[in-house]
Amino acid sequence: MAYLFSSMSRIAIIGHGVVGQAIGAVLAAKVKGARVTAYDPVKVSKPLSHVRAADSLAAAVKGASHIFICVPSYLKGKGVEGSSWRRLSKELARCSARDAVIVIKSTLVPGDAARLEALTNRRVVICPEFMAEGTAEQDILKPYRVLVGGKDKDAVNSVTRLYRHWVPANRIIRMDAWSAQLTKLFANAMLAQRVASINSMAVLCERGGGDVRAVSKAVGMDPRIGSLYLQPSVGFGGSCLEKDLRLLCALAECMGLTDVARYWYSVIEQNEAQLHRVTRQISKMAGKGGRVAVLGLAFKPGVADIRNSAPLRIVEGLAALGHPLRAHDPKVKAVKGVLMAGSPYAAARGATVVAMLNDAPVYQGLDWRRIARLAAPGAKVYASSPGIGLKAPTQMGTFILGGAA
Repeated sequence: MAYLFSSMSRIAIIGHGVVGQAIGAVLAAKVKGARVTAYDPVKVSKPLSHVRAADSLAAAVKGASHIFICVPSYLKGKGVEGSSWRRLSKELARCSARDAVIVIKSTLVPGDAARLEALTNRRVVICPEFMAEGTAEQDILKPYRVLVGGKDKDAVNSVTRLYRHWVPANRIIRMDAWSAQLTKLFANAMLAQRVASINSMAVLCERGGGDVRAVSKAVGMDPRIGSLYLQPSVGFGGSCLEKDLRLLCALAECMGLTDVARYWYSVIEQNEAQLHRVTRQISKMAGKGGRVAVLGLAFKPGVADIRNSAPLRIVEGLAALGHPLRAHDPKVKAVKGVLMAGSPYAAARGATVVAMLNDAPVYQGLDWRRIARLAAPGAKVYASSPGIGLKAPTQMGTFILGGAA
């Protein structure tokens, strides 16, 4: 059954970053006749096709039936108790239509829907986004599931009707707002846990001589477990996983559940240990004052995002240990305090260690004989994950996490 809104339907997007741009573009393309307007309180970004830009929040929300909130989460566990969210709530209460539905895409603390309803005197629906940077729009177009959480049945139904323009009914899950928010935190906590878990196995294999690739493949073939997020790496990073883990821990602590908080803090601690371990390994390979070439700075391949990037934190750790560094990333052009090179080969010149910290496709086809000629005599290679097709000349010692190359 198709649901079509009135040709006069107006949708506002507040926050035009990765999430806001993606959901705005999809709504504009899929909801026939809807007028989508975007406003970003921090930056002005060029709207995608069919999305209008507003120069104020008041202009964006004027007459809107649905207001999608896609601004950054408050990271200290306070949720809408944070000053920025209180200011936003006041503006929404002052400028939006009384019957508007506020749709929360931002990740907040469970319970914040009720607080936001009290602050704005508007109906609030929680609709967390499960998307990855670099594939955001595609993830919204073809989601595994869509959660629609709220206590007002009509508001929940109206948001469901929006999504039914492109999402099958069996992928839309209605629930209460508290459960929808907790689901978002738990999903990212589980992904982070998987990364930390396989990295702990890589360390065991490295010490005992096992092949973590074989372990990961065999375990991942179990349908109860699956193979996603079971690839060894230098650690998880980015804007979501650790943030949501910390929000989950803060929630547990606020409820007096210290044992629950301690359990999830252990995942963060394991990730921290991995970062320190990799930093020490590269430093030891380089020797005192040895130059390190770093390939890959973004938190994952294919994006320019260095927020909470594990490779960048390793770079900072190596610099603190006295290692001169030169870095390259196909997407990242400049990083404060880091000397960037225009190519992997320029980065490798004179290096005692070439550290590949993410497996961007551009690094798969490197001419390692050329790198051997450019790097210092006897230079070594550190690769962030095994099985990346690294084929270095025999005169370059190669270390791969989880086993020797």
